[in-house]
Amino acid sequence: MRDLLLTLVILALILAGWFALNYGVLQVYPLDPSEGGKYTVIRWATDPNPARTEQIALFNRLYEDQKVRLVLDPSADVQKILTQAAAGTGPDVFDIYSYSSFALYVSKGVLLPIDEQMRQANLSLDDFWPQRRNALALPGEGPGQYRIYCVPNNVTASVTFFNRSLYDAMVRERRAQGVEVPPLPWNHWTWWDYVRLCQALTRKSADGRRYETFGSGGPGFGGGLNDFIYQAGGSLLSEDGTQVLLDSAAGSAACQYLYDLANTFHVAPSAEDQSAQTGGGGWGGQSVLGLFTASKLGSIFIGRWGLIKVRREARFTVEIYPLPRYVPYEEWERWMGDSHMGQDHAWRDGPWGEQTAAARDRGKAAELGGRVTGINKNTRYPQEAFYFLEYLSSPDYNNLLTKDADAFGSRREFSLQYFSVPDPAFPVEDQHRPALLDAMDHTRAERAAAHGAAFEITRLQNTLTTNLVNAAFKPKDPGANYTYNYLGRTPDQALQTNPTIGQAAAAEMADRMRRELEEARKRQALSDRDHTPDLLGIALLVAGMVLVARRFIRRQEAAA
Repeated sequence: MRDLLLTLVILALILAGWFALNYGVLQVYPLDPSEGGKYTVIRWATDPNPARTEQIALFNRLYEDQKVRLVLDPSADVQKILTQAAAGTGPDVFDIYSYSSFALYVSKGVLLPIDEQMRQANLSLDDFWPQRRNALALPGEGPGQYRIYCVPNNVTASVTFFNRSLYDAMVRERRAQGVEVPPLPWNHWTWWDYVRLCQALTRKSADGRRYETFGSGGPGFGGGLNDFIYQAGGSLLSEDGTQVLLDSAAGSAACQYLYDLANTFHVAPSAEDQSAQTGGGGWGGQSVLGLFTASKLGSIFIGRWGLIKVRREARFTVEIYPLPRYVPYEEWERWMGDSHMGQDHAWRDGPWGEQTAAARDRGKAAELGGRVTGINKNTRYPQEAFYFLEYLSSPDYNNLLTKDADAFGSRREFSLQYFSVPDPAFPVEDQHRPALLDAMDHTRAERAAAHGAAFEITRLQNTLTTNLVNAAFKPKDPGANYTYNYLGRTPDQALQTNPTIGQAAAAEMADRMRRELEEARKRQALSDRDHTPDLLGIALLVAGMVLVARRFIRRQEAAA
């Protein structure tokens, strides 16, 4: 008995020592963020962006008196959130990355309305960017009334990230060879100025078998093709999302431009080209952002949030410019044929020129996206969860977010304050400010397909982008030809394209989108209709069948 007791004591000491080693030294077991129930713990589902660490730490410091702790749930996948919500679980607060996702969550009843909490916190929709209102609330019954579900977390519009070091190396090489050097970007540059610059930055290996760098990353993140359509004066969808407008002149021009970037000018990589390149590691490593930080791309279109990775990984000078604006090619060609305007863009005249503010801002646009954050209807802590939404609206969070380069803040006023003066902590980024302020003045609201078709239309739009870059569309007229003068590897070269490819792509995809939208409308109409008459009819039919069956049985019994 004594030996057994001694053995048990020794085993207990070994287990206790093992636990102490793992808990105190190796820290195998996770810490309890509630500290034994002292704090209410709120889970935030978002992406694992490195900036989240300080954003969470600041919230926990500011709300220490309320005894609330925020912890990271590193995935805001839509299907995951929907599945968890259906099971009555999930994070307390979660990020939503598009207007279409917001519309889906509202239709599924996943989000908790926050109108009363907003009033108590003295917040309103007027405090936020007006272009993001449709991703925060649904219109109410009266004019100017809304049902609020979310607040913005960050706001983003694409700008041009530019590898200045790669440009400087190209300039030295061209000057040594006596070859013309394309100018640096400026705030009013055009699609075609962008092509010339990207051509100079696109390089092949010595044997000519592979690309070492591309001048452009293509549509990249953000609005992508939508930005091109807006710039050309159109839109993919009507404002209410019930009409597909892709097969317009603007939609065809945008499709043609994207096709030509990859397949006529050869300055943007196809999917095969991109997979053959090696980007940086970590978060976003093999995306166009990763390829850019690895100096494999001369430029990319992306939101300011890309600076988070650039600051950590890029070993070259990064400059930021607005997106190149749409100008009809014929007008640009006229400028290039003039000795003054071809040499100095400030001389460019006409309705698209740079002589007046209206003319030089014409053709500018960028879709305003970003993250919005809502509360899970199943949360056990609605008030504590709203503390986080209140935090997202605060000057403290907005200032941290803009300083950490996580795009723009949820409130435009704070972003304007930050970008109006240099930040001494980032002196090299002073060059970025004019472009970011310019981008903020030319944003457009996201649009999403109605009738619950948002995700399917977005999928088709992504397919359109991929197929354009990979030259998967056949031209409407195989014999059509169009010449781009002044757009070649040297100034005297011209390039040719088939101008009906953009028309064919826009028409084909618009037709598919309309069919999907119509099917969604029918499904929604069937779901929304009053089914009382249907149920009454079924009940009468069942009753009649029962009566007939009983009469048949009685006849059988009588005959027997």
